[in-house]
Amino acid sequence: MSNQSNPEFYEYLAKRRSASVLHEPKPSKNEIEKILAIAGTVPDHGNLRPYRFVVIEDTSRDKFGDSLVDAADAHRPEPLEDKVKAKIRAKAFAAPMQILIIYSPVASEKIHAWEQMAAASCTGFALVLGANTLGYGAVWKSFAYDPGPMLKGLVSLSNEEKILGWVNIGTEKGRDHAPREALPISDHVQFLNEK
Repeated sequence: MSNQSNPEFYEYLAKRRSASVLHEPKPSKNEIEKILAIAGTVPDHGNLRPYRFVVIEDTSRDKFGDSLVDAADAHRPEPLEDKVKAKIRAKAFAAPMQILIIYSPVASEKIHAWEQMAAASCTGFALVLGANTLGYGAVWKSFAYDPGPMLKGLVSLSNEEKILGWVNIGTEKGRDHAPREALPISDHVQFLNEK
């Protein structure tokens, strides 16, 4: 890669915002594969690829929504009210597509579990960027509960695996983003300079 700057690419990254309201159309199968290819470029010591993805779209969102309700219900001392169930289930329909991110560790004496989870976590932002570069809106979402039996079965989750959340993807309509506030360098960065 040359050392020439690319101001347009920099401006895009500097102003990027997550999109919370997403509609059809969603990415095609070919575009999904391109988005997933970007996720496969994250820093990954040993090239272990300690992650996997589950693409959720169309009618599979019904099962995903039901499994989110099941997970929430499994962690509550008393049954959820119907209104709360509906709110949780609606998470599966906040976008026409979700890509679930699963941390799937690989046995290794050299590469620690924390490092593998860091690599898997990076894929979330890479999925968002991949979707954005193809013209789609995207946002990485998390869930307050551990997966219940229904969700574990739905995505064949092993005991070693962990769901890191999912990325909602779709088309953003009629929303102008406010400019992203620049990182306050003095509050978040330390420069170690030799004297």
